[in-house]
Amino acid sequence: MVQPHGVRRRVHVGELQPGDHACLLFESDEERASILRDFVLGGLDAQDKILYLSGEDDPPGPGALLDECRLDGTLTALDGRVEVVRLAEFRSGHGQLEAAALLRRLRGAARRSREEGYRALRVAGEPCAALHGGHGLPDVPRLLRYEALLAEEFSSGETLAVCQYDIRRCDPAALDAFESAHARSVEADPLVRTAELVVARTYRPQGLRIEGVVDAGSHRRLRDALGSVAAVRGQVCLEMSGVEFLDLGGLRLLMTFARARAARHRTVQLSGLPRHLLQVITVVGWDRTPGLRLGAVHAC
Repeated sequence: MVQPHGVRRRVHVGELQPGDHACLLFESDEERASILRDFVLGGLDAQDKILYLSGEDDPPGPGALLDECRLDGTLTALDGRVEVVRLAEFRSGHGQLEAAALLRRLRGAARRSREEGYRALRVAGEPCAALHGGHGLPDVPRLLRYEALLAEEFSSGETLAVCQYDIRRCDPAALDAFESAHARSVEADPLVRTAELVVARTYRPQGLRIEGVVDAGSHRRLRDALGSVAAVRGQVCLEMSGVEFLDLGGLRLLMTFARARAARHRTVQLSGLPRHLLQVITVVGWDRTPGLRLGAVHAC
């Protein structure tokens, strides 16, 4: 799948390891919350300490992280495992972020996490919240210097970080520059991951990416994954260029999903269909299914 803005390598957030310095480009609060939630829950499972760089409008304490992740429950699970640092603490009298002071704080937090017996320190935050130039736009040169310092700091393998950038607040040239400062870009962990099938949530466009084999043994998993995007208001895009096999039962699930969306005046697009699957859909007459749109065919 071709990714926007030329990301070097896209990985699931659950695949991140100590020493990784990755970026998250998000276009909606839902996308950001989904990936941040995976990042936090993965850290709790891996016995990592979590440091969250909060913005000015976030509530104080671990509640800020719960709010951003949209995690239900109490603060008990995060007790002692999370440190929340306001980026505003590191602004100079002129309103500029003092990157050196922030890095000293991160270095100290990493040292304490090791002393407390944690595997690593996980850091998440949105640097744009603290580094703005004129007219509220990101201060690109200062951000790049900040990211270079972070990359050097994290290369020791004791810390991993996800730097978040809001696509709605950055122009394409700035996004290219920010991505070039990271070896990886993250996406949400798959909804389905078996030896033969991977189904991942996508946000640009809204929908699912389906890869591998869909047979009778995976129908329930595919049905559940489709249910996760049933409430999407706009068009749902199912990216299928990575599908190796899809049986008739799987095709029926897709047609049923399309009809259900049509009943709510919504559509689903099948994008990247292998040519033989398009032929099956056309011969059976499913290309006329209400709510169904057929996108570009995968050249294979």
